[in-house]
Amino acid sequence: MWNRPHMLVLDEPTNYLDRDSLGALAGAIKEYGGGVVIVTHNRQFSEALCTEVWKVDNGELVASGHNWVSGNGTTAIKEEEAEDMVDAQGNTIKAVKKKEKLSSKELRKKKKERMERRKRGEEVYSDEDEW
Repeated sequence: MWNRPHMLVLDEPTNYLDRDSLGALAGAIKEYGGGVVIVTHNRQFSEALCTEVWKVDNGELVASGHNWVSGNGTTAIKEEEAEDMVDAQGNTIKAVKKKEKLSSKELRKKKKERMERRKRGEEVYSDEDEW
């Protein structure tokens, strides 16, 4: 099991590597048959190897195209309706539905409802709509 891992996690693999070593590492990753998670700040390296970027923002994982820092991605990720999936062991993975943003009118209405509930003495949390 340890000799043939199916997934690699590489944290800043490009640190202290010269150009030839970077090329060799990129080639090895491309030929690798399993999954690879790379944590890097090297834009050229990630764009050469990665098909998508995952960003952790405020405790939530957000999948996006490349170069999410500056907002002009080079790899577009199609957002489709999520479907339930079945993994290799036969386990069903339920799809998580994307939360829709409320309009400003709906936000004001919810805020007004919370304020009215507070006046009645109910315990109300400002983030309860996210539950």
